[in-house]
Amino acid sequence: MHLGKRIVLAILLLPAAEVVVFLLIAWAIGFFTALALMVATSFAGGLLLRQVGRGHVAQMRVALRGERGAATGLRGGGPAVALAGILLLLPGFITDLVGAGLLVPPLRRRLGATIGRAIGLQDRPAGPGAVVDLAPDEWRPVPDEKLPKRE
Repeated sequence: MHLGKRIVLAILLLPAAEVVVFLLIAWAIGFFTALALMVATSFAGGLLLRQVGRGHVAQMRVALRGERGAATGLRGGGPAVALAGILLLLPGFITDLVGAGLLVPPLRRRLGATIGRAIGLQDRPAGPGAVVDLAPDEWRPVPDEKLPKRE
């Protein structure tokens, strides 16, 4: 199954899963306590987003677009913390659990690497065939006879 189909399926199934998890938690701790807990995590997500600011949300957009350093950006603190705030802001315990996991640095690095691999934002080391952007004063032309032969 393609990644796009998996994402659409997950988005469609998430609300049903959130309702089931909410009902299970409400059964365990009480309806109003579960509702208050969900409101409190949404409030915490809003405060977190306010603290993180717009700069990190913009970094997250750049990282998700697949531009250079994107996987590193997802593993770093800023965009991942902004994503954590967004997930905490959404109602539901599953998104709250993932959002809270993004606030723990070791879990954030692991989850960022996993997300980066899943959407194809892996860090690629420079090597043969890699594009390196240099300023005009940082390079000089080399005659063809001095270049190594490629097979």
